[in-house]
Amino acid sequence: MLFCYAAQAQTISVDALRREYQLVNSDSATCAKLYSRINKTSNSDVITNAYRGAISISMANYSKEKKEKLKLFNTGKKMLEESIAADSSNIELRFIRFTIQTNCPKVLRYNKEIPSDKNFILKNYSSLMNVGVKKMIVSFFNQSNSVTDAEKQKLK
Repeated sequence: MLFCYAAQAQTISVDALRREYQLVNSDSATCAKLYSRINKTSNSDVITNAYRGAISISMANYSKEKKEKLKLFNTGKKMLEESIAADSSNIELRFIRFTIQTNCPKVLRYNKEIPSDKNFILKNYSSLMNVGVKKMIVSFFNQSNSVTDAEKQKLK
């Protein structure tokens, strides 16, 4: 009986989420696999829930049906915003929202926090202790059209 419970209640490390999250917008198979894994996990911390929301929003990009797209988007947005409300001073959470909002179609109107999240990340980047998250931020900022060259230089 314990084996059955353990098989259902899987966990996924935050480090694995971070690595795989960077690939969800470039590959539908990777996104679908991660979406399935994260929705089976028993992890419920704010960071995992923020990634769960972001991955749900990313899955909306690959859905064919408009109704399903909207459901995935709204569910993911709610999870992400709840995570940020629970810990608004967490740089990684604000970064996750920044990545989503800068890649969201304008028609969805989910882009109002781009300037404040970007400024928050730039202001607090040097206090961030996790090297993996720092690398992820630098990598994303360097390829983002929402970040100026001068802002990119602040991360060096």
